[in-house]
Amino acid sequence: MKRTRKRFAILVFTCIAALVLSACSGTAASGGIKGDSLKGVKLAFAVSTAAASVDVSQANIFVKQAEKLGATVHIYDNNSDAATMLSNASLMAAAKPDVIVEYPSAANATDRVGQTFTAAGIPCIAINVPVKGCSFFNFDQPALAALGAETIAAKMKEKGWDGTNTTVVIGQASQLGASVNIAVTSFYAKLSELVPGMTKVAASDIGPSTTKINSQGLQIDTGITLDGGFNAVQTALQTIPVDRNVVVYSVADDSTQGAIRALTAQNRQSRAMVSGYGGADESLSAIRAGGIWVSDQVGFFPYWGEFLLAMAVAMHNGVTPPALTAPSQVVITKDNIDKYFKPGTAEVTIMPPIPKESEYLLKTGILQKFGNIQGATS
Repeated sequence: MKRTRKRFAILVFTCIAALVLSACSGTAASGGIKGDSLKGVKLAFAVSTAAASVDVSQANIFVKQAEKLGATVHIYDNNSDAATMLSNASLMAAAKPDVIVEYPSAANATDRVGQTFTAAGIPCIAINVPVKGCSFFNFDQPALAALGAETIAAKMKEKGWDGTNTTVVIGQASQLGASVNIAVTSFYAKLSELVPGMTKVAASDIGPSTTKINSQGLQIDTGITLDGGFNAVQTALQTIPVDRNVVVYSVADDSTQGAIRALTAQNRQSRAMVSGYGGADESLSAIRAGGIWVSDQVGFFPYWGEFLLAMAVAMHNGVTPPALTAPSQVVITKDNIDKYFKPGTAEVTIMPPIPKESEYLLKTGILQKFGNIQGATS
């Protein structure tokens, strides 16, 4: 992954330099999107943080997919920081791309970012965290989390784990707000319905500041980085008796990696299982190995580029997107991983059909150009 991050860092440096030059020279946007063609189209993409490997992977694939269709992409790193996100929003607006894709690093600054894009008159798509004035693309978090809970409940049953002998830890990313963290609260709510001995809890009863959830659960702030996951889980384990099993569910694969390191450092891995979110290379390798990482919530995050490109074309063609446009989604386990990914790799071979609310994307013809989604292969 060091190699990937190095490539991303070089790309960021090159693209920011290009954007600054464009802004200084007053270069206007290209002629715009025509039909299903992206030839000559300029796109700006701000990632939440280059410290998360799955974000790096998404950005790199987005660039490749856009370039395949003739577009150029300039990447920005929001660096998990509101101030950087605001600065990048101004830079992107000044560069006048045809479409801006914004992955916010802090939910509390999104209104100001949206105002910047609106004032510049540039169409925008927000991913993962809503931005006022932008169309929204994200996982269908509650639906995917419920599928994840069903998977974990079945694996707990196999081991004889229930509410009497297991503590469930959910790792939120507080700075990203409700649109992301509804994943962990929905997961816990569904799991509490399915696992004997767990007290049923509604997702709405688990607030951002909730820590202890009855006697069977904890909510912690792992963020979306490896260090964040390690530190938060390491601290949480101090409060969980060593004779209890531990289930950790996190909103990002990087923080899930950190959770595993914390469990291993305290020799708790033999009585633990974890589930991540994102489908990063490391998660797929770990699931294939059959160890502590038992499942992953996959919305094919690294491949969101093709959905976003189709969404941009649809918007240009006069389509008003629904409140949420979602990608293909599935829970990956050791049993089904090679159905969707080339054996032994993180290369997607096929994705499930897109959700019904996203079927308008098929009419653009963009998804068919990649041929990797069931129902959109020709």
